[in-house]
Amino acid sequence: MLDKKLAESIDNFLVGKENKPKVEFICTMPGVEKVMPIIRASEYKHSWITKAVQDMKTNGSIAAPHRRDYEAPQLMPGQKNTDNEERHTAKCPALQMVQNTGWIMRLHQDVKIQTIGNGEDIKFDLPFQAQAQEPVVQKHLTHSFYPFFENWPKDTMQRIIKIVLPWQARIPKGYKLLQTHPFMLDDNRFTTMSGVLDPELGPASVGTIPMYWHCVDDEKEIILKAGTPLAQFILIPKEEPDFTQVDLNEDPKFTKEYLMNKLLLTGTFTRSYQKVREFWKKYGW
Repeated sequence: MLDKKLAESIDNFLVGKENKPKVEFICTMPGVEKVMPIIRASEYKHSWITKAVQDMKTNGSIAAPHRRDYEAPQLMPGQKNTDNEERHTAKCPALQMVQNTGWIMRLHQDVKIQTIGNGEDIKFDLPFQAQAQEPVVQKHLTHSFYPFFENWPKDTMQRIIKIVLPWQARIPKGYKLLQTHPFMLDDNRFTTMSGVLDPELGPASVGTIPMYWHCVDDEKEIILKAGTPLAQFILIPKEEPDFTQVDLNEDPKFTKEYLMNKLLLTGTFTRSYQKVREFWKKYGW
């Protein structure tokens, strides 16, 4: 009789799961992986999206003339209004895709931050600091980034601060891990800096989150609540793909596909992205 693990391994191989890349997130503070685990980006519910969905259900398309906030589209001379009656931010496939890709790392405890000296420095406070753990809030030297930028964000500390969470990662061979600000996050207190983590440098310190800090009023204490999303991670191929650039007129096949797609998207009063997907899947795109 086959060992259970061996049987599962064979089953995974037969269905192709063995070849699927896997990122392993390792928690360095026992218990955090249960209390505040890293989650798939699709699991995080943005409050503004909830409001947008409710607006769509209540008021319909943002292109509908009956809406109080209706804005007539700007048209070129001779151009007709082809506004789709089912258009809404809540249905945008590009926004849905970027928000549902990768993983979200959230703050595991409250952090209180206050700037000092007109935003030149910070002090912070925690309800809990585990022993043998790095300080949760750290900072770069002022001259690490600021002097080299000509367009530093306004109302932003001149230091980059770091929030250090108890996470490391093992990245699969042939890939690298993009760390960036959570896409479309409705939070203007900070902006996480982007970076790419290379598996050839050993375990990836995914829990080190550098960020611009936008709250420079020395009179205010800002509390980042436990559960605040701090970073989004996306697995990307290590090998850079080739690319080409051609004129549309030099590619008759693409010209045909471009026109077909325009018809699919604008040829009906009720736009269905699912039907568009099904068409291109059948077409072999």
